[in-house]
Amino acid sequence: MQDLDVALFGLINAGRSVPAWSLSFARFASDVLPALLAVATGIGALLDRRWRRVFFTALVSVVLVWLIVNGVRALFPVQRPGFYGLGIQWVPQGLRPGFPSMHAAGTFAAAFSLWYLPWRTPVVVALAVAAMVAWSRVFLGLHFPSDVLAAAALGALVSFAVDRGISRPLAFTISKSPLVRRWSSRVRRA
Repeated sequence: MQDLDVALFGLINAGRSVPAWSLSFARFASDVLPALLAVATGIGALLDRRWRRVFFTALVSVVLVWLIVNGVRALFPVQRPGFYGLGIQWVPQGLRPGFPSMHAAGTFAAAFSLWYLPWRTPVVVALAVAAMVAWSRVFLGLHFPSDVLAAAALGALVSFAVDRGISRPLAFTISKSPLVRRWSSRVRRA
């Protein structure tokens, strides 16, 4: 597995001859796209009640992913490619452990949270954004492909667990609340 990981990293990591625009795009994908996904989900939550549960699920999932990634890195510190002298690290990361990718895990957690919307377009767009973030982390030399693949799986699992274990039961409990029922009936009559 390690040989395959190193070989794939060598194919994806940006060499010295790549155009400057590709590095700029990869930095944009790595740094800005996760924030844009968060903002879009927040705007959706302001405009449509179905997005509120998704936004809550995404928020809790990203926090849990952050905790899990930091725990894994503390217990099993797997180094980044730069530690082994592989490829070019286009953004300084130092010698911090890199498994799994925090950027990819958080973005995939947020993207998979959109799975529970009644429309497929938002989740497809969000997963494309998460895939670009994951690609950018390898392209910039910051992670091995296995780091971002593990992060994608972690993001999906955490998002599913949060929706089933927290968001769904909480939404059900809130919907059965007498205050919410009275307010809903007043809104329907108006």
